[in-house]
Amino acid sequence: MIFILFNAIGIIIGGWLSEVLAHRIRKEQLLAVLLIVNLSMLVVGLQGAMETSNTILLILSGAIGALIGTGLDLDGKFKNFTIYLKRLMKKADEQFVQGFITVFMIQCVGSMAILGPMNLRLHGDSEIIIFKIFLDFISSLIYGMKFGKSVMATAPFVFAYEAIIYALSGGIEAFLTPTMTSELSAVGSLLILGMSLDLLGIIKLKVVNFLPAILVPLVYDVILTVFN
Repeated sequence: MIFILFNAIGIIIGGWLSEVLAHRIRKEQLLAVLLIVNLSMLVVGLQGAMETSNTILLILSGAIGALIGTGLDLDGKFKNFTIYLKRLMKKADEQFVQGFITVFMIQCVGSMAILGPMNLRLHGDSEIIIFKIFLDFISSLIYGMKFGKSVMATAPFVFAYEAIIYALSGGIEAFLTPTMTSELSAVGSLLILGMSLDLLGIIKLKVVNFLPAILVPLVYDVILTVFN
């Protein structure tokens, strides 16, 4: 659990440093950095999604996730929650809602946010979560220069998200086959790909509405295990 705590601390430190750097670089420089980072996210998401060995499951996961998430209006509910957080924070800027949603999704829907806590709990392997600590620090530093304090506000929620995955991993260990974790990672990468396209202005995508897609490979694997 200490590594998950370090992850949250790294997000806070990155967000704090971003405020310092934001006053020392030009707007053109920031836009150039954000462009290359978003393009890198696109490549990472595409590569990860292509690692799937079950294309039909990947498509079904996205489709089922979209049906459930859109039906429940998860994006709207998440935005309302973020607006509530904004009211609680003093001196929150106008980009707080967009920044919180963007950074939280970047730091939580990727495969490392899921596989990191899982490997830590099941195998005592901290390699993935340590790498994620570094990546989340960098993402907070970069996006914090654009979105401000909302980046640091994501820290406790990222901690809670990863802590829940860490806690649940022990209970579902019997179902965590290599195939399932691989497909789960592919679905997470697909959402990262979608988010990068949205950030690049190529498409408009409410990625929060697709979050249930991450659970579909797990449910699929549980069904296979029970009936085989």
